[in-house]
This record gives sequence, C-alpha cells and structure tokens, in this order.
Amino acid sequence: MSRKTIMFVLVLLGAVLAFVKTQFGLTVDTTAIIGGLTVISLYIFGEAKLDIQRVGQQAAKFKDPKFWVAFIVAILTALSENGVNLPIPIETIQTILGFILALLFGTAYKKTKAANG
Repeated sequence: MSRKTIMFVLVLLGAVLAFVKTQFGLTVDTTAIIGGLTVISLYIFGEAKLDIQRVGQQAAKFKDPKFWVAFIVAILTALSENGVNLPIPIETIQTILGFILALLFGTAYKKTKAANG
C-alpha cells in the first residue's frame, strides 16, 4: 500500500468524523483520532512486519506446554481478581495455581542445574 493510499484513507476518515460530529452532535476530537490512526498505520506498515518476523522465529516457544500453563495461570488469576464468578472456589484456584507455579519453577531449576553441570 502506498503513502498516497494511506493518506487518502486518513483524509476520508477525517471527513467522515467531521460529518458525524456536525450532523449528530457528537463530541469527537478528530485531531486525536487522526493522530492515533496515523500512528497505527505507520506501525502496521513499518514495525509490524519486523514484529511478525520476530514472533515467527520464536514459534517453538508457543508450542511449549509450560508457556500455555503459565498463560492459563495468568488468565485465571486476572479473572479471579477482577470479580468474575468462577464455579471453583478461590482457595482451590490458589492451591492449583501455586502447585503449577512450583512445578514450573522446579522444572526450570532442574534444567539450569543440568546445564551448569
């Protein structure tokens, strides 16, 4: 996508936002929105390609069961802390999460101990 196309899209979005602001009486800060869209588009067409390559190089890490266990632990912790009613009592969740974290740290300790001799 060329710069002209990107600028056309941004100008078009600015015109639509200005129309919405005047016709519907919404208080929309078009300057902030256009600035944000500009930053997003620059990231997508600049740094995003490099980030996708970096993630692709680390694809094996996403297949590791320890990663997914840690991910699930983080999600369950966030859900329980933010008041989402889970069908499991909080004490049971904390016990399971503690066991999982101990297992993760124990495995990491064994690997580093074996690697260092």
